[in-house]
Amino acid sequence: MATTLVAPSSVTEDRPSSGGWQIPRPDDPRIPFLGILITYAVLGCTVLGFNRNPWQIALTTLTGGLLDMILAWVFRREKIVPLSAMISCTSLSLLLNYSHDYVILFFPVLLTIGSKYVLTFKGRHVFNPSMFGVATSLLLSRDLITTAPAYQWGGSLAMSAFIVMAALSMFAFRIRRTALILSFIGFYLVQTALRAHIMRYHLPPEALFLGTLTSAPFFIFTFYMLTDPQTSPRTPRGQVAFAFVLTLVDLYLHLKESVFTFFYAALIMATGKFLFLHGREILRAGVLSHVKASLLSRQWFGRLATCASLGAGLMGVYRGVLHPYIQVDPPFKLSALPASRTGIDSRMGDLFHQVDPRVQHVAKWLLSVGDAVAVADVDGDGRMDLFLTNPLKQPEDRCVLYRNQGDFRFERLPQPAIAAVTRDPRRFGLASGASFADFDDDGDADLFLAFGYGKSRLFRNMRIETGRTDFRETTSDAGVTGHTMSLGGQWFDFDADGRLDLIVGNSVNPLIPGYSRPTPLNIFDLPRPAYPGDRRMMRFMHNGWHDADNGGEKALYHNLGDGRFEALDVKKMGMPETHWTLAIGTADFNQDGFTDLYLASDFGPDDVYLNHEGKRFERIAGQMFGAIGRDTYKGMNATVADFDRNGYQDVYVSNVHHSLQAEGSLLWMLKAGRDPFHPEWSDEAGTRGVLNEKRFGWGAAAGDLDNDGWVDLVQANGMVDDRLDRNPAYAGHTDYWYVNHKLMQSGPEIHTYADMWGDLRGRTIYPDEPRRVYLNRGPLEQNQFVDVARQVGCDDPENSRAVAFADFDDDGDLDVVITNQFAPPSVYRNDLMARRSWLGIGLIGDGRVTNRQAIGSKVIVSWSDKGRVFRQVQEVHAMNGFGSQDDPRLHFGLGTFRGTVDVTVEWHGGGTTVHRGLRLDAYHVLQQPSATVAAR
Repeated sequence: MATTLVAPSSVTEDRPSSGGWQIPRPDDPRIPFLGILITYAVLGCTVLGFNRNPWQIALTTLTGGLLDMILAWVFRREKIVPLSAMISCTSLSLLLNYSHDYVILFFPVLLTIGSKYVLTFKGRHVFNPSMFGVATSLLLSRDLITTAPAYQWGGSLAMSAFIVMAALSMFAFRIRRTALILSFIGFYLVQTALRAHIMRYHLPPEALFLGTLTSAPFFIFTFYMLTDPQTSPRTPRGQVAFAFVLTLVDLYLHLKESVFTFFYAALIMATGKFLFLHGREILRAGVLSHVKASLLSRQWFGRLATCASLGAGLMGVYRGVLHPYIQVDPPFKLSALPASRTGIDSRMGDLFHQVDPRVQHVAKWLLSVGDAVAVADVDGDGRMDLFLTNPLKQPEDRCVLYRNQGDFRFERLPQPAIAAVTRDPRRFGLASGASFADFDDDGDADLFLAFGYGKSRLFRNMRIETGRTDFRETTSDAGVTGHTMSLGGQWFDFDADGRLDLIVGNSVNPLIPGYSRPTPLNIFDLPRPAYPGDRRMMRFMHNGWHDADNGGEKALYHNLGDGRFEALDVKKMGMPETHWTLAIGTADFNQDGFTDLYLASDFGPDDVYLNHEGKRFERIAGQMFGAIGRDTYKGMNATVADFDRNGYQDVYVSNVHHSLQAEGSLLWMLKAGRDPFHPEWSDEAGTRGVLNEKRFGWGAAAGDLDNDGWVDLVQANGMVDDRLDRNPAYAGHTDYWYVNHKLMQSGPEIHTYADMWGDLRGRTIYPDEPRRVYLNRGPLEQNQFVDVARQVGCDDPENSRAVAFADFDDDGDLDVVITNQFAPPSVYRNDLMARRSWLGIGLIGDGRVTNRQAIGSKVIVSWSDKGRVFRQVQEVHAMNGFGSQDDPRLHFGLGTFRGTVDVTVEWHGGGTTVHRGLRLDAYHVLQQPSATVAAR
């Protein structure tokens, strides 16, 4: 359990030098403590995976030290070496979690240092400064600041032993707090046993015990925070009593399912002490006399006014400059269309009960994804059709093709070949993603279905051959083989030979480790134990919360051009990583003519692979946390678009931003680098306003919703609710995050096994969260995006997954489809209320130099207006975002411009064509190599 690092106060007086400076004595216990803290910070930034970099830690520490020196001189005329402040603020930088923003941590620094001068009794501070800063930040920030995740502390006995031994050898015996340490450990073990009994139906007792005893923060709290001489009792009797009461307060907070119990328990105890001291003095000296001598003194008012002014100034800068509240009036509405109008509907099934009984307690987690959407014109009538995967729905609703009849009315097109492999999860697994691509270049959209707990499958569209939209399986003939745990396959031509290749990402390892023979993972039919105590079949969960590398290998299939694919060795191709891949984005990030990859990884760093001329891939990563390839976050989505119109494709990665994981989404903005092959990557999610704070983020789609020329975002949110397994006994206590936090404390030897996970049945994880619609405000350096979901009518609370944009009614604006894990899809018609120009571009490759869908090709739209030249650049993608495939036609908004535009097409594989004078407010089909233009 993460807690604050608090140094013991000096047991000796600081010595004033000849210049009046107070210099710590050599035997001051703060000195070895600072050494331990620095060592721990170095380990955190190098091997433990702290989501901090050295510059963030140094800035926080130096800011706190400087503030302490200034306030000490202003209020006390003392020249101090800010040893305590440096310890406190280094602790803050490690223990508090915040999103991509240095400025946010200045608030805890001010609370920490300011408490030393404002919350005092007879001139001495009562609250431990860093503990006060941590606890009040958690209370006041509303999840913008949370504790550092428990998993970043190592979760091993070795790290706990390091902390204990360092404390014992350097200062623990010198500060005379042995009774406090021993009594607290004893009381807490009893308390843990009681909690283990209470939680026995939700979490195996050994998981709670081992998680506590291997938790470095527990021992930091015990040996460092509790032993602070200034805030803990001096007598052995008082120390035992203090430990007992603190344990009871901590237990009470646990019963309330708080995940910050140590912080809040310490704050409650310190507040009680503060009130007791002042109350006792009031009884001795009288109310008026005490208030006049302390609270109403000029000195105290000056300190309060100074700290309050600093806080107000920080808040003013933060809200007025960095993150101001901006009110906009969007010129469009997203009108939700009911199933009675669209014909798109589904019913929930009973899939949870079909899971192997040994893992039904965590089935809701294992089946929390898979509702995906793909858009294409499958029947060749010019209208965009829909394919939906819905794994938790009734068998007949799990995979459905909807034909667009116009006017937002869709009809189901039964597909017997698809239905044959989607109704029996025990035998075939679950379809969890779909993507259309004309892999055989015959002019129609074929279909790849990604499967979890089974074999992913490839289907040919027989429309050209038979005249009917009929999909037939060709998986084996095509050579697409292997058991998968995939949420999507991405089509791209990696070697620019004119044929579409396929990369399949896996999240969980498709094969259970520990068996002598390859053993596929299928939670509907797990292997039976081979001997007493055999738990191998349970070992498939992630082996880390920020650095998991036990996911599945990627599969790369090279298109041979005759309907068959060759499986390439991904390790030899430069992609040996086995992170938990959830989404794959494609783009020519360095503009060398070859398509690169962005793989969003859950529970660890994302993988960015630059393509070396179709021969191999190079994974890129920066030098420290916060750089590309070193994010250690939960990449749920990878959406590619040019958000700032500089000609480079940027990447938006959804993430989680809640208690224990105030991480937030990433927005990688690209520009030219010193080395042409390696562009510069800069995460600007915080400054541009797309953190998606206080949300559990999933898929996101990018497109110009208001046709103003700037790409907007729609973000899906919400994890799981309890509508399918509601339990009245859990009323008011359904939050699984509290249970999950106990698991996060443990090491991989515990949480990698599914049978050690808490019971999720009847519980929720950040359920039914509103979506976000991030409106792009244009060429602004700060606050480029503003959430207008409520204004446009798209803030419905749900557990949403994939988001796709498509112009279903061909009126020139982008409509929206959002899939929901526990409900039918949401369909929104875009009603644009302002007259704005637009342009639609469809590409047809020649099937030799460029694939027929022209995936990987680049379109540049340029025009002149009032003496200025404007450009927009888009690339053709297959999938773009988590579990989603958008309208294959490129859509450009041009705002109030009236006239014609020039369009340059850089065909993937080679060749450029220029089309001049294209009229607006129409779709154009551009064919390679001729400049044929057909308007509709």
